[in-house]
Amino acid sequence: MNPIRMKKLESEIIRLISSAILEGKVKDPRVFLPSFHRIEISEDLKYAKVYFTALCNNNERKKLTQGLVSCAGFLSSLVGKNLHLHTNPKFSFVWDNHYIKSLDVIRLIDESAPKTLFEELHPNTSDEALEGDGDTLEEDSH
Repeated sequence: MNPIRMKKLESEIIRLISSAILEGKVKDPRVFLPSFHRIEISEDLKYAKVYFTALCNNNERKKLTQGLVSCAGFLSSLVGKNLHLHTNPKFSFVWDNHYIKSLDVIRLIDESAPKTLFEELHPNTSDEALEGDGDTLEEDSH
């Protein structure tokens, strides 16, 4: 399949799954606001691996995964009907550890960002102190 068409299909499937959960079409109470990040679809469109995360602990994550697995058939038929696909993809849901690790890497990069010259010369100066200094300068100039 054309790679551009495949990317469009992947994004449309994620949109349909997300909107079905947000609109309450999925009745399973274990499914609570997952965040879908990416999807890998086989060339023949028979299988689709959906990567997700959510703000939850390990116990809730297991329940969420079980809920998504139990509603996979419903979501597959929903996607097939809305996209008019010849074969409905069989969904498997996978917790996205790569996304979590990428957030940690971004956090580490932000923390290790080099300081500006001003921050190095004035390590104890905060933004509030700078705003206060500006007020005193205005008063002195009058």
